[in-house]
Amino acid sequence: MRCVYLAAVLFVFSVSLPGQVRAMEFRLTNGDTHSGEAVNFDDLGLTIRIDIGGFASRIGWGKLSQETLRELAKDPKAVSFVDPFIEPTPEELERVKAQTRKVIVLKDVERIENPPKEGFVASMSTPVGIAFAIAFFIVNLYAAYEIAVFRKRPIVLVCGLSVILPGIGPILILSLPSREEILEPEYTDPGSSPAPAEALVTNPLASPGAPRSAASGLGIAASQKAATSTPTGVDGSVFKRGDTTFNRRFFETKFPGFFRVVPSEADKDLVLVIRAAKNEYVAKRISRITANEMHVQTQRGGGSEATIAFSDVIEVRVRHKDAKA
Repeated sequence: MRCVYLAAVLFVFSVSLPGQVRAMEFRLTNGDTHSGEAVNFDDLGLTIRIDIGGFASRIGWGKLSQETLRELAKDPKAVSFVDPFIEPTPEELERVKAQTRKVIVLKDVERIENPPKEGFVASMSTPVGIAFAIAFFIVNLYAAYEIAVFRKRPIVLVCGLSVILPGIGPILILSLPSREEILEPEYTDPGSSPAPAEALVTNPLASPGAPRSAASGLGIAASQKAATSTPTGVDGSVFKRGDTTFNRRFFETKFPGFFRVVPSEADKDLVLVIRAAKNEYVAKRISRITANEMHVQTQRGGGSEATIAFSDVIEVRVRHKDAKA
């Protein structure tokens, strides 16, 4: 009698537990099936008491099929463990999307109108345009000044023209030939008295018998021509160390004709004999000169170049190229 009461109490207690799963089939993802009831739930899975007696090994939540998981979700004790492993159905997904979907309403925005197109004159009124105009004006004046100096034209005239015709004026002046200073001879009346003696110019480098020229443009040109044709050295001139200091200034002032590439008529037959500490050089031309030495083209060796230091020079003399040493 006591056993009957105990069985009845257990039956009533099991029925009174809300949501408890009893005697259900647990389907696994690999196709296996276990019949029984779940007696224990945790994070790792559940334990099943099988109908034939005994307990099955713990089954992980990921091994249970979706139908079994949904059935276990009805049990309040298992829902917290089962819910993360339940995959929503397409209907549920669509329902969630419908609930979370936001209605996007397109609204008109205020648009900024493009500025009207402006011409060149309007653009020059902007700060950038004004700065560009000032820079162009300064460059135009500077170019006009340089062109006036180069072409030997009046600077005021060229700059004024460049202001009136910016850019075009300097180009026009640059296209013109340079204006050379032409010295015209002064007109002399045949019946007038001759020019006074103070107005006559005599070339100091010319020979004593050379005629004097009047102080006119032709006289200046004649004196310049006479000075250019004067020989730079006298045949037989000798300069020795002790009496003369051999340096750059000495050779540039005493023998300027030997620096020319094409010697004048008076100097073409003269050579410069330079006796140094070790050698003697017969030079036709001084090709280069520095503060401490000079480079000469010798008469022998096909015009080969030799370097002579001023400190080694002992004697310098000028003689005819065909004269014997």
